[in-house]
Amino acid sequence: MEQDHGRIPRPEFPRPDFQRKEWETLNGVWGFSFEEPVFDREILVPFCYQSKESGIGETKDYQKVWYQRTVTLEKEKLEGKHLLLKFGAVDSQAKVWVNGRYAGEHEGGYSAFEMDITSLVNAGENEIRVLAVDDTNADKPRGKQSWTGEKFGCWYTPCTGIWQSVWLEYVGSVHLERVKYTPNVSELSALCEVFVSGTEDVMVELTATAQEGRLFLGSQRFLCCHGYGKTTLTFPDLDIRRDQLLWTPDSPNLIDVCVKVFGSEKISDGGAQVEGRAAVSAFASQPEDVVNTYFGMRSIEYSNGRISLNGSVFYQRLVLDQGYWPESILTPPSDEAIKRDILLTKEMGFNGARKHQKIEDPRYYYWADRLGLIVWGELPSAYEFNDRAIEASARELARFVERDYNHPCIVTWVPVNESWGVRQILENTQQQDYCRMLTYLLRALDPVRLVSSNDGWEQVSETDICAIHDYALFPSTTGKYEDMEALCDGYAESRYLFAAGNEYQGQPVLLTEYGGIAFEKEEESGWGYYGKVKDETEFLERLQPITEFLICSGKFSGFCYTQLTDVMQEVNGLLYEDRTPKVSVEKLRQVFGRPVMTCG
Repeated sequence: MEQDHGRIPRPEFPRPDFQRKEWETLNGVWGFSFEEPVFDREILVPFCYQSKESGIGETKDYQKVWYQRTVTLEKEKLEGKHLLLKFGAVDSQAKVWVNGRYAGEHEGGYSAFEMDITSLVNAGENEIRVLAVDDTNADKPRGKQSWTGEKFGCWYTPCTGIWQSVWLEYVGSVHLERVKYTPNVSELSALCEVFVSGTEDVMVELTATAQEGRLFLGSQRFLCCHGYGKTTLTFPDLDIRRDQLLWTPDSPNLIDVCVKVFGSEKISDGGAQVEGRAAVSAFASQPEDVVNTYFGMRSIEYSNGRISLNGSVFYQRLVLDQGYWPESILTPPSDEAIKRDILLTKEMGFNGARKHQKIEDPRYYYWADRLGLIVWGELPSAYEFNDRAIEASARELARFVERDYNHPCIVTWVPVNESWGVRQILENTQQQDYCRMLTYLLRALDPVRLVSSNDGWEQVSETDICAIHDYALFPSTTGKYEDMEALCDGYAESRYLFAAGNEYQGQPVLLTEYGGIAFEKEEESGWGYYGKVKDETEFLERLQPITEFLICSGKFSGFCYTQLTDVMQEVNGLLYEDRTPKVSVEKLRQVFGRPVMTCG
């Protein structure tokens, strides 16, 4: 297919929670080839070659793919700056060369990475080459990408190579690498930690505002030593209502923070340059780096078997969302497509989404932050248990938390789903310890969110949530939940809820997968759970009573309906793949959005 060289897909800034003014997108047409760097084709980045949007649409598995792009850099922009080459995600291993010289590599198909290529570029034309290697090994986080060479069950077409945005950022000789905000709602404060490149002492300035800059919240400076510094932002004395600062789905208030990094000015002593800490007597008047960030004042916790948001009991109405599109697979085709999915989710009565087996495009979390949708962040599963799977999963999970920690929409982490990759976890203590390790890793990295350790069944005691998957829930089978203590010690559908040697300890109970209802008019090769329904009436007759039971019985802290859209051969979505609703959105809202207060 001939490419449109004037088209720049996904032109918006890729990470709105960490944004610099000086940047350039590298999305668009790149040279491309399979196996060898001959570049006999063209591809539209950031779409994988398996997708129609890429201009190729070849579904055969290739282990190696090559990319080539020439970039023209202006001398004025390079002067006094460092140049960062950034990748949103490349599945699953990437090696990068700039002007024929090796720039670096990265392993992990769902995580972002960057390289400082300042020493490798010059004013004028520069060539970037990328080799992506994506084998069919099952001992790495794959998520819903098939490893057999064909689609099967609930596993779909793989997504090889570059599948999120690529861009350049111009930064100072010292620059902000990361900022981490940990809110404390009870004290109306937030711990701010900054991570800066290099080891020299620098001054960091924070300026916080709200209501899109109309409300000034304060400004402060602090010293950052050896690449790290921290301070506490406090807001209790402001002449505003508390609810004007807190983030909820109904009032998604965000706090914007402009972070400036000031490098030290070296002073002389009798003509001799003074080095080290003694030289840091002053800081430059102009910042080396300026980054616009944000976070949300939000708490999520549980007690007495109930989950609370900002101290108030909060019932979660989630939909399972796999983030696939027919034309672009894992890559959202546009920013508007992301926004539309979130708006449709809310219109159908949900207040959240469980992003299933995918670390999503950062702009999904951005729109969830702004539009008010809670999100469960889930690690894509590996499917073979060995040391490589353990290492790769822990690494990708840590990177996930690092990149997306500041998004208030994310309230729960899911490190393992349905014992995928740990099929012997019921009795195998090593696999149980793996699940515990990921749970404790999350708690160490993130003390302010909940963890669903092994979502669905065979959970370890350390989980914060008792998450149940039950597709065999029908209006006639709700009685199985009459004795919740007994059920939590046993099973809901077919698998024990807790692994051997582990037990339910009073955690909130959520039915995190149910439904999955398909229609008879769907293609015969497609499937749903436990038979299909004829029409909207039969669909609602099956859905409404079980959802009413989940909301009104008082036994659950929330639910997650499977699923938002059809995905390839799995045709049990509320929407078709093109996002056309199968059932009246208003009728779905009446079912999923029924207020708890109307029960009884």
